[in-house]
Amino acid sequence: MTIRDWLKSGAALFPSTAMGVVMAIGLGTSAHAQSQASLTPTPEEFANAAADPANWMLPAKSYSGNHYTTATQINPDNVRELRPAWKFVADDTGPMEVSPIVYNGTMYITTAHDHIYALDAATGKLKWSFNDSPHVIAFAANRGIALLDGKVYIGTLDGHLIALDAETGKKVWDKVTVDDTANSFYTMAPVPYHDPHTNRDMLLIGVSNGDWGGNGNISAYDPKTGDVIWRWDTIPGPGQPGHDTWSGDSWKRGGASTWNGVTIDPATSTMYLDLGNPSPDFLGTVRQGANLYSDSMVALDISGDKPTLKWYHQFIPHDTHDWDPAFQPVLFTGNVNGSSRKLVAAGDKAGNFWILDAATGQLVDHTVTSFQKGVHEAPSLAGNIACPNTLGGIEYQGGAFDPATNDFYVPSQNECGQWKATKDAVYVAGEFYIGGTFPKLVGPNTGQMNAVNVDTGVFDWRHHFDLPNYGGALATASGLVFSGNLGGTENAFDAKTGRILWSYDTGAYIQAPTEAYEANGKEYVVVASGEAGNAKIPELPNPPEMKNFVTVFAVK
Repeated sequence: MTIRDWLKSGAALFPSTAMGVVMAIGLGTSAHAQSQASLTPTPEEFANAAADPANWMLPAKSYSGNHYTTATQINPDNVRELRPAWKFVADDTGPMEVSPIVYNGTMYITTAHDHIYALDAATGKLKWSFNDSPHVIAFAANRGIALLDGKVYIGTLDGHLIALDAETGKKVWDKVTVDDTANSFYTMAPVPYHDPHTNRDMLLIGVSNGDWGGNGNISAYDPKTGDVIWRWDTIPGPGQPGHDTWSGDSWKRGGASTWNGVTIDPATSTMYLDLGNPSPDFLGTVRQGANLYSDSMVALDISGDKPTLKWYHQFIPHDTHDWDPAFQPVLFTGNVNGSSRKLVAAGDKAGNFWILDAATGQLVDHTVTSFQKGVHEAPSLAGNIACPNTLGGIEYQGGAFDPATNDFYVPSQNECGQWKATKDAVYVAGEFYIGGTFPKLVGPNTGQMNAVNVDTGVFDWRHHFDLPNYGGALATASGLVFSGNLGGTENAFDAKTGRILWSYDTGAYIQAPTEAYEANGKEYVVVASGEAGNAKIPELPNPPEMKNFVTVFAVK
């Protein structure tokens, strides 16, 4: 079956200054003085973030990773009245992949080159900005900041962890926290966490380095100093369980980076991570074996002085296509076979959606959401076709579970590529360590929004798009699902039927998740959009200039 046949079948269709510019569309002001204590959340507020409709304090709403809000002001009856309340134009180039953080009336956004803007969440008025112009190893991307103890924290493209005063944006401290700045950097937002066992605060952040010849780790840092508290390495060394899944010394540059977010169950002191692909990406002959813990979800016990492994589930052993599970694990309670069950979900860039038992890692269900071809054929020296492409399948922006429908909402893409391997892979500091070339796109390049029934693993509905649908999923307690299309259109779906109830063209390409919050008692929806960057495909127009927007919507 060709891609076009598959798409036709029932399987596929079931203006700026250095400080930025606000385009306000008249919703009044909300300026008020904030005490130092009210600038950042308390441990109790973080712990209860899922039930707070006003604030969006963590990258994926709460420690569960579920992009779900209890807000109900915007609903299927009035969503057609959504209009832009304000727009902010950020003075930077590159794609916008940020998860805005909103707390007590202030929104914090970042751009591809680690610029930070603190904005009034009701009006878009700029409070302060920060720009440190980091060195870029290979590509520019930043997905957000952390708030803690009166400070704003960011991980940078040159491997720094930086603390700023949350009220002024002035730098408090700046520390290099990666082991090797030639191959390691940060793109994920740091995650604040209060450890009840040691009664100490920490910043959790994973490193992006797998495609550059480094090994992944998840680390906890002291928010007052930037000193490391503990570190857990994703590649098992000599004498550790799983080390024998790497041939020879290939484990030393094995990848399995931790770039996509942290999920925590405070009740059981369990941290869930989805780990990156093995390296070199496309040349498996030099790293024979299953290559643990690449392309795996791991559950770590974080109740002690250092994390210990509870269980792992490897989705794709010996991956040769860069098909790692891209989005942050989502912890939720769903109905399976008539009973309530604690589950954890993942999606990978091969287009697989996985549901596991949260306590054991046992596979509960597996649903294929994207067109797949050549999944068991490693890239050859002559070249071959495989689908999805490295930016196809399910991407990092995340998904959402809705307890009212028992559906999990997750976008997916259909992209194919022509892959080529090289005879060998040689590590050179600061260069890609991939054992081949990134695949050349073979179109068409399309996408879906999927509603997967957690009980059956079958689609309750699907909506097909002529472009990739990278924008993640936001589910609301009022019965809506929001998501942004790569072409720049933000859509609102009826959660039960999949019918599109509202759409808006943001004017730039969407690769960021959608969020909801409240300011002055009014509900808003926010999404960022910008350049296509690595997601550029032939179907996209090529305007002479592309601005970076944050667009905020409200019902007038």
